[in-house]
Amino acid sequence: RAHPQSGVNQADVVYEELVEGGVTRLVAVFQSSSAETVGPVRSARTSDPPLLAGFDRPLFAYSGANWGTRNVLRQSPLTDAGYNTHEDDYWRDQSRRAPHNLYTGTDRLWAHHQDRTDVPPAPFIYLYPGQVLHSAAEAITGVSIDFGLTEVDYDWDGAGWIRTHNGTAHFDSDGVRISPTNVVVQFITYGWSAADLRSPEAITEGSGEAWVFTDGHVIRGHWHRPDSALPATFIADGEAIHLSPGNTWVALAKNGTAEIRN
Repeated sequence: RAHPQSGVNQADVVYEELVEGGVTRLVAVFQSSSAETVGPVRSARTSDPPLLAGFDRPLFAYSGANWGTRNVLRQSPLTDAGYNTHEDDYWRDQSRRAPHNLYTGTDRLWAHHQDRTDVPPAPFIYLYPGQVLHSAAEAITGVSIDFGLTEVDYDWDGAGWIRTHNGTAHFDSDGVRISPTNVVVQFITYGWSAADLRSPEAITEGSGEAWVFTDGHVIRGHWHRPDSALPATFIADGEAIHLSPGNTWVALAKNGTAEIRN
């Protein structure tokens, strides 16, 4: 019902996180480019503040939240740009059924914070022109991720990783296939949210295994993030993993739920 989404192909980074019932939500991060229409915008989860805190007080757009999640947001470094504080910057698409019909736009929200000229920390390290891939890179064809009721496949087509969602090709609202330059499978654990014991909470501090997919290859390594105020680092064989310049989708997956296809 949330498909097709708007703006996801313009995002620099998209995180896919597990929510209730084995389905997933997308968290889109915009910095280098804008999107006139972004959505559908959905409610916040307690996974979101620690996940996004490393971007240095980012504007956080969301439709609403329960009391416990709002309390977590108030105590976080995120800048509240939600529907309740910026109602005039959101609208409903009457051709779609609620709650999958609330939208906003990046420029509408950025306009309230034009004094913010600082550049947030980069979430990844990128290859410079002529640099070769990490020595641990293996040529592969794709990866499959099982979130429960959501199954995702990424397949290398020579230019990007084309995405399939529950067996169906995934397109945005403009009819453009979702095909990120990079895909990262970041293996994490999920606890239960103190704000709602039905809701999984992604634990994105600490360390764990990571698979980085770029230019038709996978680099198997690890992620490290000792503090949510910092972005995660990705390392293989003691060396930083460099991604190809371009957009990146990150699957916050449980251990043992992904399979590489050679």
